[in-house]
Amino acid sequence: MLSAIDLFRLAGDRMRYLTERQSVLARNIANADTPGYKAQDLAPFSVNTMTSGGTSGATASNGPVVLARTQPGHIAATNSSAQSAQVVATAPNYGTNASGNTVSLEEQMVKSADVTNAFSLATAAYAKSVSLMKIAIDSGR
Repeated sequence: MLSAIDLFRLAGDRMRYLTERQSVLARNIANADTPGYKAQDLAPFSVNTMTSGGTSGATASNGPVVLARTQPGHIAATNSSAQSAQVVATAPNYGTNASGNTVSLEEQMVKSADVTNAFSLATAAYAKSVSLMKIAIDSGR
């Protein structure tokens, strides 16, 4: 039911992306001593924006976020292709060690901390939105 509301759907998508990114970073850390292993990361999280093609509505239930054109004079947005959570090799910021491994444990730990902070933010936004929905529902009695 909550997935029909864009805010909840977006927060859920962001948390799923962060979970997958944490798994990729953990795999990098686990392979820090594997000869020839190349560090990986996910393509950045993005929201797919498209034109609605009409004057109604905001979004499709499980589709991308759609801009609403409520007046004929509104400028139509152009379609953009969203990047899914694709694993990509990252350029070695700290160089390559003698075995050809590009994993820097320091860099992976910083990225992991960033994921933790972003997940906490997304969780807090989700919880606050649920709290506001409860207040709105309770005030209608």
